[in-house]
Amino acid sequence: MQKLTDPLTPKETIILGLLSNGLMYKEMAAMQKVNINTIKKHCKSIYKKLKVRNRTEAANYFNSLKAA
Repeated sequence: MQKLTDPLTPKETIILGLLSNGLMYKEMAAMQKVNINTIKKHCKSIYKKLKVRNRTEAANYFNSLKAA
């Protein structure tokens, strides 16, 4: 596991956790009391920082951190 050059923000970390639990954007937006587009922007930022292409890869990354 390589160290992130641009660490996740606290909000991105929360969103990544929700993402890894299989929640949809709409559900995450409702839980965080934000617009769905805000969630999409957070997810794009997360994918870029983690160097992953999609939610499955991001969830796998998160779960590998929990297992370590």
